[in-house]
Amino acid sequence: MKRQKRLFKIILLLCCSVCLAVAPPEEIELRVMTFNIWYGGEQVSFSQIAEVIRSAHPDLIGIQEPDGNLRLLADAAGFSFVDEKRNIISRYPLFDPDSADHNYLHTRVLVRPGRIVAFANAHLTSSPSGPDLARDGKSLQEIIATENRVRLPEVEPYINELAGLLARDVPVFFAGDFNTPSHLDWTTETTGIRPQIRFPVKWPVTRAIAGAGLRDSYREAHPDPVQKPGLTWTPGYPHPYVKSNETHERIDMIWSGGRTSVIESKIVGEAKNPAVDISIDNYPSDHRAVVSTFRVLPAPAPAMIATDTHSFAAGSDFLVRFQTPDFADWGVVIVPRGGNPDKDVVAAANGPDVISTRPSMKFGSTGIAPGAYDAILLDSNSSELARTTFHILAKDAVPELHLEKSNFAPGEHIKVSWRNAPGMKNDWIGIYKAGDPDVYRSYIAFAYTGATVEGSLTLDSKTLRQPLTPGDYELRLMREDSYVMLARTRFSVRWKCFTSTDELNPIATRMIKKGA
Repeated sequence: MKRQKRLFKIILLLCCSVCLAVAPPEEIELRVMTFNIWYGGEQVSFSQIAEVIRSAHPDLIGIQEPDGNLRLLADAAGFSFVDEKRNIISRYPLFDPDSADHNYLHTRVLVRPGRIVAFANAHLTSSPSGPDLARDGKSLQEIIATENRVRLPEVEPYINELAGLLARDVPVFFAGDFNTPSHLDWTTETTGIRPQIRFPVKWPVTRAIAGAGLRDSYREAHPDPVQKPGLTWTPGYPHPYVKSNETHERIDMIWSGGRTSVIESKIVGEAKNPAVDISIDNYPSDHRAVVSTFRVLPAPAPAMIATDTHSFAAGSDFLVRFQTPDFADWGVVIVPRGGNPDKDVVAAANGPDVISTRPSMKFGSTGIAPGAYDAILLDSNSSELARTTFHILAKDAVPELHLEKSNFAPGEHIKVSWRNAPGMKNDWIGIYKAGDPDVYRSYIAFAYTGATVEGSLTLDSKTLRQPLTPGDYELRLMREDSYVMLARTRFSVRWKCFTSTDELNPIATRMIKKGA
């Protein structure tokens, strides 16, 4: 009986392979949204944030400023799949591109069985604002220099990564609050249309994105920036309150590349605004959203595996999803991070008919020690095809920050490590004066943790820009693009007190020994 079942499965597999080889891939429609929900969506009404999303009918959403509420928002808006590392909500399953490197900035979206697109979501630094500098009379050279210093370095890793995907013929979508206007909007024709547009500007961020082969979906659908400015900043904070000297701009965008074409692109915002395409009463955010509909030819999907969450408390269940293109008797094993699937297995599901008839499996973590683990997808010969990393946290685990020492000299590099962080894309570590109560405005410098639950980084001259002056400071671990402090540790910067002449430079040492 087993032999007959095996033979039937081989015949079925051959038939499927022939069908896939003959049938051309089909184009699909995909509706993509970008939405800055304003500090967790709680400034006006969280339920209205979900209503904005439902009204736009998107398939895929890049969220900015979720402030730990991403899963709550997905549930409220009726979406099944969440990528907390990249702040993405989807109707379709999401997969990390590679387990070995958590710094990937895009996710794979399984839009059809065996077919994927790539999606990235960005939120670039807001200050200093280029339009504000133009409003305040700064020169074109000063504006470009600021963009090159602040936002261009932030977007370049996305561009490099997405360009590599385009070279492999994978359709790409890139959404976000870019906090910069478009070079397609500040032109000779638009000069003077808003007070800050004093001259044309070739904004470096959008020029770089376009130079990588991506297209601005709103401008593709509405080429004339005079007739359709598409302003997303700002409907008010909250609507209708806006400062008298505020600069209004289109800074929220959706870019696409590869085998994609725009069907339409709409602005989602406040009611009674004729420039808004999808209007919402009691509009809840300080940004209007954008939703663009595309015609897409998805790319073939590789073998993929993902967990439904990248960290959870010990004792919890966790779901493992996989993409198995040939429907074979593959297997899933759980090993300590970096472990060998032959000898380090702590949980497994494999053998004939175990996973070939389902797209996911549920595991329990009871009895598995807290730590970092890999879920590995194996073929019928037990060869590794894909793996993804997740963390099991102790039930009483809290975020921690650690320094190798507590005293540093001015200009000295500061190495900091962390444990039990949320592991979200925009978790960050800020430097504050010790005891400073103002978490919003008084950070001296900051660095992102790279969507890691545990890790380390060095705060050097690139981060600090200028050495810390002598004094007492704090490092604070802050949650996901917000100002919620999760952990802190103190340190001091002091001029070094030398305990012997041997620690001084050679010239000073000789002078002291001679009695000079």
